[in-house]
Amino acid sequence: MPTRQATSCAVAWVVIWYVKRDQSETVEIFYVEEYAQTSDQFAHYSWEHHDPYSLDVPKHPLYLLREQTNSLDKLVTPTPDLLQQQLATAYRMIHASGITPVLFIHAESMQTEKTKNMTLFAWQMQQRGVRTLFMMPAHAVGDAHQRGETPDAGFVVSRAFPHKKMPALVVTSNSLHAIRDQLAARGITPVNTDLLCIDEIQLFTEQTPLEAIAGLLQLQQAGFSIVMNGIDYDFKADPFTHMHHVLLMARFLPGWQTFQLATMCRHCSHPARGSRRVLTFPDGRTHIADATSPIVMPGLSHYYAVCDIFHKSCTRLSASDEHTRPPLPTTLTLEQIHQTPWMQDTLAHFAVTTFAHPLNVASSVARADITGYMH
Repeated sequence: MPTRQATSCAVAWVVIWYVKRDQSETVEIFYVEEYAQTSDQFAHYSWEHHDPYSLDVPKHPLYLLREQTNSLDKLVTPTPDLLQQQLATAYRMIHASGITPVLFIHAESMQTEKTKNMTLFAWQMQQRGVRTLFMMPAHAVGDAHQRGETPDAGFVVSRAFPHKKMPALVVTSNSLHAIRDQLAARGITPVNTDLLCIDEIQLFTEQTPLEAIAGLLQLQQAGFSIVMNGIDYDFKADPFTHMHHVLLMARFLPGWQTFQLATMCRHCSHPARGSRRVLTFPDGRTHIADATSPIVMPGLSHYYAVCDIFHKSCTRLSASDEHTRPPLPTTLTLEQIHQTPWMQDTLAHFAVTTFAHPLNVASSVARADITGYMH
């Protein structure tokens, strides 16, 4: 019987050959599905029996194929074309209603092409004459290719476009609440800049969640349109800094709209709901980070998407109680929101009044007296 690895390589060759010959997405999808089904027949054991904390678990056949053919982006939903259409429609409709748009691209895990999609939207807007400015927190500046000549200069880089670095203003304070002051100091106003493209907003760590929301509201009220991206959960499967507060408010604030991306777990067919942090030591040893590790560890670790069900995002060596993953505010009913103290406190802080019917369009189901947070 052929091994799983041998079968994977053989079928991957078939996929590549047919795609180049016929240029047919339909043919590619057919052989991808055949590949996954065939490879599963040679699996030594089912993913339900995997060690959830092991780094030796094999990659899921479909994930492995996409990795081998440099097409992991095809695991992400919605597709870039569909998401760009949704973003452009929302931007146009919100503007037409006389409100400044705040568009929020988010995902539960890494490897979801969120920076790519924000960049594609920025390029689309630039072609229409919209003046854009890329921004990023200092915490998001990784290696030298993201650093500029000064501390407040950097580059937003997407894995999809590694050779197309987007010049960005680095927010040295790592605070969303301080962005307006930094923009003002550089003479950046809605008179000369229409759209702020803010990368990795979960890494703006130097403010409270309420201050993060207030900072974004200040930018919107000043007249800046915003498109931003972020990850909902940290590697501990906890809300990533202020992300859940921002997602909550995006359900109710006029002009705010969310767009969720998703991919699949590296090891099984479940959707990825977390990001596993893997630490690499100088001697080459690797292990999954424990929940006691600090949130920000630039340059010392790498991440990949896992389901956080059968394949956990971190270990909990000193924990005595089982961890409960908080739900996304975007998935809750109004009744559940009313029963969650921190959500009610947040809405009350911004004087948001909700109505007991489905939240289809934020501006039509909520009113917020937010004037006091704009100045």
